[in-house]
Amino acid sequence: GYSSHGGGAGQAAVAVRARAVLTRASAASDAAPTGKEDGGSCIACHRNPDFLVTNRKLYNYYQDWQRSIHREEGVTCSDCHGGNPEAPTREAAHEGMLSESQAGSPVNYANVPDTCGTCHDEEEAAYHESKHFQHLVEHAKKGEKKPLQGPSCITCHNSMNTLVLDVTTVEAACSRCHNEQTGNHPQIPEQARVALKRFLSIDRFHRYVSVRLKPKEARAYLPKIEARREALSVLWHTFDLERIEAETRGILDDLRAKRDEIRAREQEKAAATPGASESPATP
Repeated sequence: GYSSHGGGAGQAAVAVRARAVLTRASAASDAAPTGKEDGGSCIACHRNPDFLVTNRKLYNYYQDWQRSIHREEGVTCSDCHGGNPEAPTREAAHEGMLSESQAGSPVNYANVPDTCGTCHDEEEAAYHESKHFQHLVEHAKKGEKKPLQGPSCITCHNSMNTLVLDVTTVEAACSRCHNEQTGNHPQIPEQARVALKRFLSIDRFHRYVSVRLKPKEARAYLPKIEARREALSVLWHTFDLERIEAETRGILDDLRAKRDEIRAREQEKAAATPGASESPATP
């Protein structure tokens, strides 16, 4: 996040650092395209700080990518947008690319799930089960440039510098479409918030159990729970709150039972050991 604290001295220091960063970036951008180095010619041009003034949208795209998990994983411009990062000129690098408003573009709104799905295949398969996907397909068939219904990956996660919704943001995300004004299932945002809160509580129980299980027991038990939690993360992309709730309850019931088993064992040990302290607080 961004902070405005620090007063005049702090702001001056930030300005000095910003000028230094822009100077280094400008010097780097003057170099000729260098093939695959940090994304190839795409990055050599798109990191130019002049875009802060001349093309703010393009500048922001690069900044988002620069601090994203996609960059960390080696995903660059051409992986999603097409083009040729090895090309020596701007024209050659962009040859064959389509704008996002064109139906054939991999970053056209209706095509985003397929593009993201080249890496996130399980999430895409789950999304294809959802009513959201059905709406997306219906509006794409009508030739709408930007469908009014059918949220896709970027609706909840943004694009390059991705977000993961939490209990304070999921309700607002769902409320864009599901609200009293539209009459489109206005109860869903609150249901999603409650479901996500329960889902996130799995981690709290997992931490408690994982630090108290004996090594052999942990090796036998924890991978099964972790696999179920990962599958539940994928299931969220179906937006089927009833199934999500049912699986969440199943995992939590399992973890609670294991927690109670551990507590009983610790209490028995404490009772058999004179002067032993009580077990720490539990979730």
